Amino acid sequence: MSKVNFIVVESSFIVRKGLVSLITELPNTSVVRDLEVAQRLGDLITHHSADVVVINIDLLKDISADEVKRIAERKKKCFVIAVSHSEVLSFDKFKAIVTESILLDEPKQSVQKKVKSVMCKVASLEEQPAEGAELSEREIEILKDVALGLSNKEIAEKNFISPHTVITHRKNITRKLGIKTVSGLTIYAILNKHIGMEALK
Repeated sequence: MSKVNFIVVESSFIVRKGLVSLITELPNTSVVRDLEVAQRLGDLITHHSADVVVINIDLLKDISADEVKRIAERKKKCFVIAVSHSEVLSFDKFKAIVTESILLDEPKQSVQKKVKSVMCKVASLEEQPAEGAELSEREIEILKDVALGLSNKEIAEKNFISPHTVITHRKNITRKLGIKTVSGLTIYAILNKHIGMEALK
């Protein structure tokens, strides 16, 4: 997974820095901006190529309807995590843009788990296959083995082919799907039901 860019928007300095610290403890994360107010948030998301915005729900309410619409149009590229002091979260006009919500009194592990969940959504967008990509039956078998973590040698032995042929198949799979990482291929295999989650345990 490539680095996921975050923007944190929270009026309280202590809470804001705490959120930044929780996020940056996770691998492959970068907080590109931390802000006290949500002004020009849509522009900042575009300028910094932000993947995730973590924002206090009260500040989200200050955003104009036009700004909400602009962010909603970017939803396929940017996810929003709403932060609240209260368990009663009223998103109403924000349903189109809020992906996840966290409470300020949640344990650290719970907050980071939710952040990781959103990062997985970002990764799945990065690893979208090219349109019209179609794998052969043999390539699907190789894909499943790759997703299960087998080496080229192990895949070759299992499928009674040479390691060179395995490498060729992997190159073709990468070219067809536009997915270069093993984690991306694993996500693709799961989403397309080539393997189940239980197979990875």
